[in-house]
Amino acid sequence: MWPVRRTCLVLLLVLQLVAGTAGQDEVREENSDIVKNVRGDDIVPEELDYEYDIPIHDDFIDDLCDNPVCWSPLCSGAEELDNIQCGCCPSTRPVKMTDIDLTVSCDTSGAVVRYNLTNVLGFGLENLTVVISYHMEGEQDSLDRKEVEDLEDTEISWPGLCSGVSYQFCVEVTHADMSKLDEQNMCQACTPHGPPASNPSSLLVSGGLTYLSASWPAVSPQCADLTYQVLLNGVTQDQPTDKTSHMISFLDPGLYNVSVRAENNEGHSTQPLPSTLYTIREITPPVDVQVTHAVSHGSLLAQVRWNKSIDFEEESLTRRGYLLNLYNSGEEDMPALIEEFNWDEMEKTFLFDSSLSWNTKFSLQTFFGNHKSNETELTELFSTALELSPPEPVTVRNVVINDTLAAVIDWVTSVDDGFEGLGVSITLWTKDNSELYSFSVSNPQNTTTVILENDLPWDTMVTLRTSVGDALSQGTEPIKLFSALELPAPANMTVTHTVENDTLTVEVEWEDAIVVD
Repeated sequence: MWPVRRTCLVLLLVLQLVAGTAGQDEVREENSDIVKNVRGDDIVPEELDYEYDIPIHDDFIDDLCDNPVCWSPLCSGAEELDNIQCGCCPSTRPVKMTDIDLTVSCDTSGAVVRYNLTNVLGFGLENLTVVISYHMEGEQDSLDRKEVEDLEDTEISWPGLCSGVSYQFCVEVTHADMSKLDEQNMCQACTPHGPPASNPSSLLVSGGLTYLSASWPAVSPQCADLTYQVLLNGVTQDQPTDKTSHMISFLDPGLYNVSVRAENNEGHSTQPLPSTLYTIREITPPVDVQVTHAVSHGSLLAQVRWNKSIDFEEESLTRRGYLLNLYNSGEEDMPALIEEFNWDEMEKTFLFDSSLSWNTKFSLQTFFGNHKSNETELTELFSTALELSPPEPVTVRNVVINDTLAAVIDWVTSVDDGFEGLGVSITLWTKDNSELYSFSVSNPQNTTTVILENDLPWDTMVTLRTSVGDALSQGTEPIKLFSALELPAPANMTVTHTVENDTLTVEVEWEDAIVVD
C-alpha cells in the first residue's frame, strides 16, 4: 500500500476546506510562479488543468490520484502537509508513455525502437530497470527481450520480421516505488511489408547423370508465407518450395549455374543470391582398354584391363559399375554374354576353352543406375594372342603297314607355346579339289598316318591348317599322299603254261619293283 496522508479529525478537515476556499484567489495570486511550473519538467500546463474541484476525501477510500499538482512545489516538503490536494498523491512520480517518447519503425529487414529516458531519469526513481521486448499481436510470449544497460541509450533494434504480421514493441519500466499509476508496459504496434530481407547464406549442390539436388540453410525469420525458388542459369525451375532442399530432374549434360532465392507473397528478396557451378556429366565408357595374353599350365589366358572415364559423388548410393559384353563375332547385334563389374573392379581374366570362340570380341560400358554409356569399340579377346599360320614344313612319306600302303604325315607347328585347344586340321582332297574328309590332331602331336584304303583314290591330296578352337589358319599347299610314289613295272616276270584235264592254265609271276622305306 502506497503511503497517503490523511487528516485525522473531521473538524480539522472542515476548517481546512473553509480556509482553502476562502483563500483560493489569494493563493493563486501569490503562487503565480508555482502555476507556471507545477509539473516540474518545464512544461507549462494549460490553465484549464488547474480549474478543478477538490475531490471528496474519505478516510475509508484508498485511491491514488494523478493530479498535476502532485509534482509541483505545493506537494513537496513541509507545504504538502497543509495542502488537502496532496493527500492522494503517490510517493514517487509514475512513469507514463508520454515520458519516454516511444516510436517504432519497421520493415522485413527488422525494427528500430526509439525512446528517450531523460525525463524519467529526472524523477529520482530508485532501482530503475528498463526492459524492451516485442511479440506478435494477439500472443503473450515475447519473441525477444533486452534489458537496457545504459539508460542514456535512445534506440534498440531487432533483425528480420515477417511481412504482413503485426508486432507489438513494448517498454517495461520498473522501480522501487511502483504504483498503479505507473504504465508498466508501454507498447506501440508496427506491421512490416515487403519481400524477404535476405536470401540463404550458402548453397550445396550434388547430383547424378540427369538430375541435381540443391540444399541451403533456412533464412530467418521463418515466416508462414516464406518459400524458396531454385534457378538454373538464372531461369526459375519448377514451383517454389517451402522446404530447404529441392531436386531438379531430366537435365541434359552440361554446366549449370545453380542459385536459390527467398520469396513471399510480396515478391522475392533483392539481396545477392548464393550460387555454385555444377556439371551434369555425360556418362562415358571406360578408357585405356588393354588385353594381354599368357599361357599358364597349358591354358591360354586373356587378361582385360580398363580405367574409369568419369567420377561420381562418393556420397551417392546409386548403383554403378561396368558391363563387359562378349560377342562370338563382330557381326552380331546382341552380345552372347554380359558380365557386370563393381565400380572398383577394372580387370577380368578369361580362360580360352570350348565355351568361348577364338574370334570372340568384347566391348565395355559404364553404367550408373539405369543409365548406360555407349560401348567401346569391339576388341579381340584371344585372336591377337598369336598369328594363325599353317604348319611348316610338312612332309609325307610312304610306308607299308601290314602289307598295306600308308602315308605318314609329319609337320612342325607354327606356335611356340602350345595350349589347350591348339591343334592341326588335316583335310584330304581329290585331284580336282573336292574335299574327301577332314580330321584334327591336338597339340602337341605333330605326326599322323593315313592308310590307302578302297575309299581313297591313288591321287589323293592332303593339306594342313593350324586350328585353335573353331578357328583355322590358311592351308598348306596340297601334297600328294600316295601318287608321289614311283610305280615301276614289275621285274623278272615269267609265264608258265600247263594243260591239265584238257584245260590250259597260264601262270604269270613277277617281282615287285616298288621301293618303300
